[in-house]
Amino acid sequence: MTPMIDVIFQLLIFFVCASAGQVVESHLPTELAAGAVESAVPVIVERPFGEVWLRLHRRATDGADDVTVVELNDREYSDEPSLRQTLLTLAETTPEIPVILDIDGPVPLGDVVRVYDACQSAQFRQVSFATRVGK
Repeated sequence: MTPMIDVIFQLLIFFVCASAGQVVESHLPTELAAGAVESAVPVIVERPFGEVWLRLHRRATDGADDVTVVELNDREYSDEPSLRQTLLTLAETTPEIPVILDIDGPVPLGDVVRVYDACQSAQFRQVSFATRVGK
């Protein structure tokens, strides 16, 4: 009986030590639209009044690498501080307005996370991702 108790304590110590070094996983609190609806005819998405659409896409620059450009209401932002200031100003007046991120394929994930963090730090209540079906 004593050796079995020793083994149990050794396993307990092993699992406690092994789990202490793990990074706590978290998730982005954003819900993606569910469903797999496909259409042979392209669907034109109406952007109703009262939503903020942020379109992220890549643009080639002269002699340098491509940069990520964020388009907000037909105005382009290539630098993060001016985008953050615009989002803060917008969130101060209407924080309940939904923000939708429309991301092109070649945009790096780091740029997406920075824009998402800018929306969260501006304290918008709802930030969502636009999805494309059947690409």
